[in-house]
This record gives sequence, C-alpha cells and structure tokens, in this order.
Amino acid sequence: MSDGKPQELVIVRSLAESDLGLFAAHRANLRGRQRAININASVAERLLSPERFEAGDTMLDCICTFGDVEIREKRRLNKSQKNWRLGGAKIEGEAFARLDCKDFMLIRSPAGNDGSYPVTITFIARVHDPLVHAGLASCVERVLESSMAICEEGTPRFETIARYCPTPPAPIPPELPSVQVRRPTTVPPMPRQTAPEHPSRKRTIREKLREPHILERMLKVAGDLSAPAQLRFMETVEQLASQLREVLLETGGIIRVEKDHPALWKAVAGRPIGFVDGGLANLSMLGSAPVAARVGGYVVTPGERGPARERFTVLKQLIDELYSHVDGGVYQDTFPDIGALRDAARISIEAAGAVRMVCEQPDIAWVMLHGSLVNPVSRYTDVMKDGAIHNSFPDFSDSALAELLPPETGPLKGRDRNFISVHLRQLQALQQSQAVVCGVVERESTTSTVSGAVLNSLDDHAIRDVLPLPPDAWKKWFRNALDPSDSGDDMEGQRITDSLLFRCVLEPGEALLPVAIDRNIMRKAPLAWQDVIVNYPKPVASYLMVTEWTAPIRIEMFAKDVERFRETAALIMHCALLLPNYAFPVGLDIVDKFARIPDWMSRPVNTRTAVLALKSALDEGDTRLFDSLRRMLCGSGREWLLRPGIFK
Repeated sequence: MSDGKPQELVIVRSLAESDLGLFAAHRANLRGRQRAININASVAERLLSPERFEAGDTMLDCICTFGDVEIREKRRLNKSQKNWRLGGAKIEGEAFARLDCKDFMLIRSPAGNDGSYPVTITFIARVHDPLVHAGLASCVERVLESSMAICEEGTPRFETIARYCPTPPAPIPPELPSVQVRRPTTVPPMPRQTAPEHPSRKRTIREKLREPHILERMLKVAGDLSAPAQLRFMETVEQLASQLREVLLETGGIIRVEKDHPALWKAVAGRPIGFVDGGLANLSMLGSAPVAARVGGYVVTPGERGPARERFTVLKQLIDELYSHVDGGVYQDTFPDIGALRDAARISIEAAGAVRMVCEQPDIAWVMLHGSLVNPVSRYTDVMKDGAIHNSFPDFSDSALAELLPPETGPLKGRDRNFISVHLRQLQALQQSQAVVCGVVERESTTSTVSGAVLNSLDDHAIRDVLPLPPDAWKKWFRNALDPSDSGDDMEGQRITDSLLFRCVLEPGEALLPVAIDRNIMRKAPLAWQDVIVNYPKPVASYLMVTEWTAPIRIEMFAKDVERFRETAALIMHCALLLPNYAFPVGLDIVDKFARIPDWMSRPVNTRTAVLALKSALDEGDTRLFDSLRRMLCGSGREWLLRPGIFK
C-alpha cells in the first residue's frame, strides 16, 4: 500500500497455442477446444483478494487493447484444476488474427483485486510491433516461470514494462440500492425438493465431495481402510472426478438434460411407454427343481384420457421344470453353482416378457427393463476340470422353450437349447424391434466398466491441452487409481466404482454421453462357446444424475438407438421426478410391485411342489429322496426330529 492505494502489478504472459482459443479469429485453426487463457495459480493469488482466491471464481472488468482496437467487458477468472483461466465471451475482430504463440499479454491491475477495480490488458504481437516485442522478451525472458512473470510497482522492471500497458481507470462507485419493502415469506413445511436451477456459483468437486450424503457413501466404500488411507482415498476420488469432468466438458462428453415437464410430456403424448420387471418365488428347492416366476408389464400412453391410458399385463407366468435332463425328462442332476441356475432363470424369463411386449404391441415407443440390458453369460456354462466337463449346465426343457421364445421359433436341438443360445435369440428379437429397448439400473455398481470405456473413447489429440500429463501416461495413471488391485504398482485403496465416480462428476440434470461397453469379453468366454458369445450385442451405457441426493441411474441401450439417447434420457429423468422425494422411473416401481411374488405366495408354491415331489418319491420307492423331503417339510432346521443322533 502507498497513500492508501493498493500496490499495482503488471503481469506478463507469453501466449501458448491453447490460449488463442479465446479469440474468434483463431478458433477454426486450433486443434484443442480450450476457450480461455491460462493463468498460473501463484499469479492468481497475487492478483486477487484472499476472499476471491479462496472462492475460486471472480468477474473482472477488463479493458483489452491491441493496436487501435479496444474492447471493454466483464470476464470470468476461475480456477480449473491446479491453474486458473481467464475466459468470458470470445474476443471478436480480425485484428487479433495477427497474434501468435510467444506473443505477450500484459495485465495491469491493483494487487488483491476483489473485482471492484478495472483491469487493463494489452497484447503485444511480434508482427505488429517487433521492436517492443523484442524489448519485452529481453526484459522478462530470465524471470518467466511457466510462461508468466509478475512485475511489482516500484521495481525497475515495472517502470520499463508499465509504459506499454495503460493505467486502469478509477473504479466506478456502486449505486446505492433502492429501498424495497420485503413481504414476509412463508416457510414450507418440508425442505424444497431441488436446489435453485441457477445458483450464484457452481460448486467445485472439492465442495461437492464434502456433502454429507457423498461423504457417507465414500466412507462405506473405504470403511476397511485406516484413517490415513481413507483420507488418501478421498483425495484420489477428488482428483479423478475433477480431471474427468474437465475432460468431458472439453470433449462434449456431458449432456445437459433440461427439466421441463410440460414440454416433455407434450412431446411424448400418444406414444406408448412400456415397463417390464419380473419376480421369482423363493423356493428352497430351486436349483434342480421347479421354478416359479412371474413377469409383469405396465404400458402407459401419456396424453391419453380414459381407460385405455394404462394397461397391466402378466407377460409370463411359469411354475414348471425349467431345466431338462440330457436324455429328456425331469432334471435330477446337481450343479455346483445354484445361484447361476437361478440367475439364468430370472434373466431369460424377464427377457421373454420384453419380447412378448414388443411383439404384441408393435407401436410401442419405449420399453424399459428393470436391470441390465445385456448380462455377462460366461458364468452360465459347463464347469470344466482338467479340460473335461465336470458338471454340465442343463438345457431348457421343451415347456420352458415354449415360454421363453416366440411361437414361430422352430424346434431346437443340442446346445441351441442352452441358456447362452436361447438368450441370444431373445436379445436379437429385442434388437430388431422398432421400440427403444433400454435397461435401467438404480443399484450402485461394484465395477468400473463404464469408466474404462470412457477412457478408451477419448481422443488423445482432443484432450492433450487440458491434461497435466501426456494422454497415454494420464490414462494409465487413471486406470491404476480406479482399481489399484489391477495395477502392478504399489497403489493402495479400494476400487472406485462407476456409481461413486460419476456421482461426483455429474451435476443434477446431466448425463454421460453413451459409450460402448463389452459385457462379454472373449478372453473370459469358454472356448466351446466363443462362436456364440461373440454374436452378443455390445450395448452403449450412460449415467444420468437426477438429483444430488441419490446415486446416478445407469442406462443401457442397443447401439442402433444411440441417436435417440437424448430424448430417452429426458424421458427417464422426468419419469423419475414425478413423485416427491423420489429419483427412479415411477413406471418401473409400479411394475416391480405388480410382478413381485410375496412370501405369502411363495410358501404355498414351495409346499405344493414339495408334496408332489414327496408323492413321486413314495411311488418310486426312493427312500433317500423321501427322507430329504421329509426334513424340508418339517419346517425349521432346529426341529428336534432333525437333530443329529446315533441312528442318523
């Protein structure tokens, strides 16, 4: 300070190629998409007041001059990763086309500017004023650090350079606000559902990660780590989310989905929308015995008034032997992975319900399945041991095939009756329909498949200017940080899942641009089934952030429908916002409750199948089967008849 005035600074910037994106005359010829001038963090700390520097964002009244051209307008100086950027509206004018790399930008401003003091910015080009340019180069070339230097008032260097950069005008005193009578505001009985649509300042990733609901989720993921390791885990998540968001914004990888219920429902009026979900009865004998399943369908036509607006249907209902013996008849063998048999039953019966819906209603516009659209199928094959089949995965029975495939499907033999072949036929039938068939998943994932696919889709040339490392090195570091267990380095920490990462990256009303994912990687496929698994479709996947309080929704769809992703994402988001304190498509919640098989229905089905099996054991004289069924019908495993004794 001198005489009550702040000390003046002249900041020198040697322009880089990426800085030229601020000028309209250069944008057509640049490889990168940066639209601002980089400012080093140490320089920004001297230029701005402590409050503005801590906030990470401020508006400066900038007077830009180049030769005879002068432009005065507000420009934003905000933090981007470790450095800052001076942006704002693009600078128009053909005169600025003469600027080039290594030309100089001079910024003159009081130190500790809180945005109330104007700033003068002068550009010195080699082709326009070679003598001045050469003099500046000789004056600052030894003091430039990361292409920038600060010259303080009272130093010889300041006196030399300040003559080429005009003194900023005096600040304009703010107008006194008019006195307004404020009406008393009513306090709502419950908090508002969403934050204001246009907040005064967007939160940084660091601020977002310190929200209680995200902190809680991060601590659950890293709960097994020590306190220092948990802190490092949170810092890693912050780094990954900050850098990935900047890269996605630079490459157009984030899509904005505007909330506008009247416009959305008007656009989809008269177009039927279907929702499909299934349920399995909790049968204790499931594995090598009957399956009780029900698949429900809910079709609604927005804009329709009357009884035809909504329709509930039971698409599939099956209580039968789903698997058959290799020689026909009832499947009585054992398979070690009982969960695989149950999952294969669920996946195939739900897909059969979706196939029936698109076949019976060809005009349907969307079909939403509750769950993944394409599942990994390598698990549902024979168990091998020493190169030979140790346990065969059972084929579907004739009655099951009649339920799972369209009626026009002919008789199947051999491995065409296996789950992998049958489910491929179901997916191909869905893929050929005119409707957009998509899977919607609200459960938080345990993998980082989508994050890896996003990395693979990034063009190195497009992201080079916004990365702190070369693209190849940055991608390798990113993958290792996502899943330390897969890296050869001594990296610690838990895997950072897709749900957690994109919950930090995306803001409410934003969606990830869909990326192709391979759910059936050939190196994991059994050799005997590779010729079939290679034909499985490769869907595109995205994440949609509905509200800041919930995890993002994963959306999967066939690649042929990717052009309709924007309207599909908008439909899913508005379906999720129909109910207060809710963030999942309400149609899927409705059909889930419609199709679910409650315990009071599972118990009688379970008992009836056991009694029928008991009768069959009596007729055949199978004492071992009879004894096992008797134990099961006794109820609890703690019954005194089931306690071990000398005769058992």
